[in-house]
Amino acid sequence: MQLTDQQQSEKQAVAARLLTIKENSYQNMLAMQNADMNEAEETNDNVQNMFEDGKVDQSINRVEARASVVEALQHDIRVLANLDEIEPTEEIQLGDVIITDKGNFFVGAASDEFEVNGKKYRGISTDSPLYKALRGKHNGDTVEVNGTSFTLKDSY
Repeated sequence: MQLTDQQQSEKQAVAARLLTIKENSYQNMLAMQNADMNEAEETNDNVQNMFEDGKVDQSINRVEARASVVEALQHDIRVLANLDEIEPTEEIQLGDVIITDKGNFFVGAASDEFEVNGKKYRGISTDSPLYKALRGKHNGDTVEVNGTSFTLKDSY
């Protein structure tokens, strides 16, 4: 499948924007992790009493709770950073822009809505119900996901 220059440019811009969003989230999570670890260390070094031990435990619990989010962000970043290696096909796949009557989507990593060149997109993963429903479909096909109908207008 041959993409137009405009489609290729749009696809690259959307992927780059989503990658930047994920990298920024990752950096923010790391900063929070470091702050919590520093707080736990400082509290632990300063005073040894039951109240302070509780604060240390809370800080460590926050770090542990965020660990899965950090791992998920690392995974998303790896996926998004390697999209250039995927050859376009007729089938909807990882790295594709999907245009529906309900909005624009990008297959790469789940995300809140973001904007590129005045158009709004929402990131979805290959595990999302919408992606699974649209896989193998063609322009004009309609799928239903969680009670909502989506008509495929274009994908590239």
